[in-house]
Amino acid sequence: MYKSNLYVVLLLFVVSSCITPKIHNALIDENELAKSQLQKQELKNLKQLTQIEELNVDIGDMKARISSLESDSTKNKLAVRNLKIKYDNLSESYDLLMSKNSRDISDKAKEIKRLIEKLDQVQSDLFSKEDELSKISASLEIKENELQLAIQDLEERSVRVTELESIISNKDSLVTALKTRITNALIGLEGDGLTIVQRNGKVYISLEEELLFASGKYTVNATGINALNKLSNVLETQTDLEILVEGHTDSIPFNSSGAIADNWDLSVLRATNVVKVLTKNSNLSPLQLTAAGRAEFIPIASNKTVEGRSSNRRIEMILSPNLDDLFKLLEE
Repeated sequence: MYKSNLYVVLLLFVVSSCITPKIHNALIDENELAKSQLQKQELKNLKQLTQIEELNVDIGDMKARISSLESDSTKNKLAVRNLKIKYDNLSESYDLLMSKNSRDISDKAKEIKRLIEKLDQVQSDLFSKEDELSKISASLEIKENELQLAIQDLEERSVRVTELESIISNKDSLVTALKTRITNALIGLEGDGLTIVQRNGKVYISLEEELLFASGKYTVNATGINALNKLSNVLETQTDLEILVEGHTDSIPFNSSGAIADNWDLSVLRATNVVKVLTKNSNLSPLQLTAAGRAEFIPIASNKTVEGRSSNRRIEMILSPNLDDLFKLLEE
């Protein structure tokens, strides 16, 4: 009995090391109460065993007396019968005591087993919660790292956007200032075959045929050379400009037996000659210029009227800021 109780106490001690202090203290209290009850029961059992032993001695004596008194009178028989009744009662009490003691031991064993199972379940739940908490903690750490990276990326993007806005603003300011300078340089020609428009961050200069060429010719006339020289003097200081010179014609087919076969040839030669004039009397870099012929395929007015065809026969110059620094920033 003592070893069994000791084993239970040791088992409770080992299990309690894996649970929370609150549950551990509760189990210790329950164990101490169980130990106290078991000790009381053991003392009671020892006392009962002593009583049983004493009763057994009495029973032996009584049996001896019964044997010697069987030959006695009716009085002795009555005494023997009374003693036998007492013996039966004592035997019944003994059986009841032994049965009760067995039930108590069985109940305590069941209770201890139940507590052990409860401790195992609590321990299992605790391990499960710890695993879940570890997973949540790891997930939170990952999310926090992702958030920090996102914040860092957003800050970098914000800086880049600010830089882009600054570059675009500077380019727009330069384009606006350039349009003003060109307008001032060519003052008196606007409305007389010249239009200057700022659109989409670029400056569009349109010079009608009469301002530059004789009808069907591609050599720039004196009026055109004068206008182009004024323009080139403004452009030669703008080293970050890209200049596209486009020749345009109306839709009437070009008829000639000379070097010009059609409107494509005429538009290309006119654009090329404008480029030559621009670079001849200024320091404007040829690397900034591109000559292109568009023939009759990009009209700005109807070719069904004389006025429309006159508007379509033109040289267009498209001045674009060099956006290399902007593209480099976008590539980073």
